[in-house]
Amino acid sequence: MRSRVPPVVLALVLALSPSLLMGGGVAFARPDGSSEAKAIFAAALKDAQGGDATLYVDLALLYLDGEGVDRDVPQALAWLRKGVAGGDTDAMVELGNVYFDGADGVKVDRRAAMKLYAQAARLGDPNGMYNLGVAYEGGEGLPENPRLALAWYLKAAAAGSARGYYSAAEAYLDGDGARADTAKGVALLRKAIEMGSPDAMNEMGRLHSEGTGVRLDHAEALKFYRAAAANDLAAGMSNLGVVHHNGEGVPVNYTQAMHWFQLAADRGYLEAWYDLGVMCERGQGIKADDELALRMYRKAAESKDADLRQKAQKAINRLEGFDDDEVPVV
Repeated sequence: MRSRVPPVVLALVLALSPSLLMGGGVAFARPDGSSEAKAIFAAALKDAQGGDATLYVDLALLYLDGEGVDRDVPQALAWLRKGVAGGDTDAMVELGNVYFDGADGVKVDRRAAMKLYAQAARLGDPNGMYNLGVAYEGGEGLPENPRLALAWYLKAAAAGSARGYYSAAEAYLDGDGARADTAKGVALLRKAIEMGSPDAMNEMGRLHSEGTGVRLDHAEALKFYRAAAANDLAAGMSNLGVVHHNGEGVPVNYTQAMHWFQLAADRGYLEAWYDLGVMCERGQGIKADDELALRMYRKAAESKDADLRQKAQKAINRLEGFDDDEVPVV
């Protein structure tokens, strides 16, 4: 639930080089642990210690992420609490995130997180509003309240949150917290896309691929999946893999499919590991290799998604010679 991730606007994405968008040699910048990171940390620490409150949150995030310094959660919490005391809504949201997800030595406390999000929301912070929406989706001891979740997503959207527009769109498309309204969902998705939401780009691609609420148009679907992938969204990369694997508006190309599935899998998208397993098992784009397929399926079986775990385990059982109703000894 990290709150400050600057999006890349769709118009800029679509202006990228054709080789990037066609999947040829995709390269994404990766931060390194060089002396530059240490210099950035040292400068932030010096200025924060000198009283620059605008750097409290940045310094805390460096401690949390271990960027330019050893990871130190207590130090991060100290700087975030200092920011909260000074009325910094970013500090409220980030401290809430620590309690929401837990950290080294910090137990998950989602009610404490909600109090911090609400404090930020009362001060007009769209990230606080959005995170309240996430909290009201329930789980981990929190009651599920879809109507309140949608209400907070809409408040966040009105306050300028692209994620608020996207999540509200999903709620209307799914009929979650309100009566299903595809037209309203599509309209909100378009707003989120204008604001640079890669999730919204990916979802618009799905709608075009199915003809749900928009015209069935594989070329449009491909455009939006490419935009989402160029924004480093693993789900968009995986969908590009599906497009090339199935030949949806493009010729079937197993090499491209495997390329995109691998990029998605490398970013922790476990559905892509399952798809790679299928390709390895069938010999699509690679020589058939059951052992390699098993490794892919086992990665997919680590998913928290019950459906994905089930189908991955079924594939594992099949390759290991078990019947569907047999349970292998682990």
